[in-house]
Amino acid sequence: MKRKKMKNGALVFTVITALLAGCTGKESGTEISTATPSPNASAGATASVKPAEAATLRLLTELSSAWPVKKDWAVWKWVKEKTNITINQETQTGPESLALAIASGDMPDLMSVFPPDAQKYGPQGAFLDLSKHLNKMPNLKSFLTSRPDVAQRMTSPGGEMYHVLNDGMGAGNQTVYFYRDDIFKKHSLQEPKTWDEVYATAKKLKELYPESYPFVFRHGINTLKYFAPAFGIYPTFFEDKATGKIKHGVTDPGFKKMVEYLNKFHKEGLTPPDWLSMDYKAWTQFITTNKSFMTIQFIGQIEIMNTQLQNGGNGAHLKFMAPPVGNGSKAYIPNTNFEEFGFAVSSKTKNLDAALRYLDFIYSKEGKDILSWGKEGETYTVENNKRKFLPRFKEPNDLRKEMGMFTTGAYGLADFEASKSLSNENEQYAYTEAAKYQFPVINALPPLTSEEKSAISLLEEQINKYYESSVAKFILGETPMTQWDAFLAELNKMGSQKLIDAYQIGLDRLKKNNK
Repeated sequence: MKRKKMKNGALVFTVITALLAGCTGKESGTEISTATPSPNASAGATASVKPAEAATLRLLTELSSAWPVKKDWAVWKWVKEKTNITINQETQTGPESLALAIASGDMPDLMSVFPPDAQKYGPQGAFLDLSKHLNKMPNLKSFLTSRPDVAQRMTSPGGEMYHVLNDGMGAGNQTVYFYRDDIFKKHSLQEPKTWDEVYATAKKLKELYPESYPFVFRHGINTLKYFAPAFGIYPTFFEDKATGKIKHGVTDPGFKKMVEYLNKFHKEGLTPPDWLSMDYKAWTQFITTNKSFMTIQFIGQIEIMNTQLQNGGNGAHLKFMAPPVGNGSKAYIPNTNFEEFGFAVSSKTKNLDAALRYLDFIYSKEGKDILSWGKEGETYTVENNKRKFLPRFKEPNDLRKEMGMFTTGAYGLADFEASKSLSNENEQYAYTEAAKYQFPVINALPPLTSEEKSAISLLEEQINKYYESSVAKFILGETPMTQWDAFLAELNKMGSQKLIDAYQIGLDRLKKNNK
């Protein structure tokens, strides 16, 4: 498949703005109400001028063992009622499924993709450039106008838009600190506010529970990107808000300080010796068996673990903990309140109008409402003018498993308040508090052209491997901290500045196009 030549210099946001200027807000035969439904209003209310033409779309999505796909999921029934589109959902069987579908020449009409998929296969001609069709998707246009931050993450350097991103459920991607508040209360311990206090508290807990490893984490070296914001950085390449320039976080003094802490924790047995290879099962055992009392993990794990702890009947309980300050005056958690999954449309689809109509619906207020809340009497009731999910839905995953709601491919925009309403008071507290500590920038680099990316891909891989192996050795004590400057010098010798320069070009271009 020949690679299409990228249109260097095209203005990303000029393209979007120009198209928006020509938007009438209506598409013949598919007008969708943009009024926000009240809780008492029928979720089936529609402003369609005339019935939309019937169509069937093939949709390729990931396969999740947590909520196996069902053909009779209610979300597809609701989509059919609103759009007259039948969705035939197909699921990937492995990591090569998308590539195989593209190579086969028999691509589904719509595919769930990550941004790297879009940047890889879009320029090759597999995916449609949706920026040329925004005039047929007024609801999607309206969304992009209101969220330029999302628009820039789904727009290629040349202005092409090979995919559209989901939005609304990013809060569940946040990694946060939490702790055993029952144990802390029992021993009159205070929530640590700094990493010095994390160390002191871990030492005290180790004395009280000699067989424990008070501070536990399970993502190996990757965990450092969750810790690093508490030290004022991301550990890789990122935009430094203070300068507006790309910075290599490893070179910041705060990163060295973090590594020194982790080395001390490891040396004194305050973290498990196998933290580099710890998997989810092992982490769970540490949390649920009085082996660990502080951790950092995805926010939803607070209540998942609390359910297991409560089954023990001993009053064990986990609670959100504000990130401790590591370096500087303010602590942060990574800003991961965004989604990386989205939709691509096959360039060979024979159902283009229906594919665009489906995308426009799931980015409409009506689509957002029904795909997040469902229908009155079917998924929720209205009490005191507020929607409340039926008793059989105990947690968000019940909505996924039974109705298909919030699953891949089944929404564009989501109302997180719907999912959050099934959380208990402790979990809602965690979401509210976490929002106060997000790092000023997201951990996502500006897009590069295919030529720019290919020019640095090998170097980037080499530097990343050297970084991971070297930092692990510092933490494990295999390399003394006195060698830190030599480590940084080697990174520079390998060509880290070339990566900084490449991403700076991408960042400058992004800012120029956003003016």
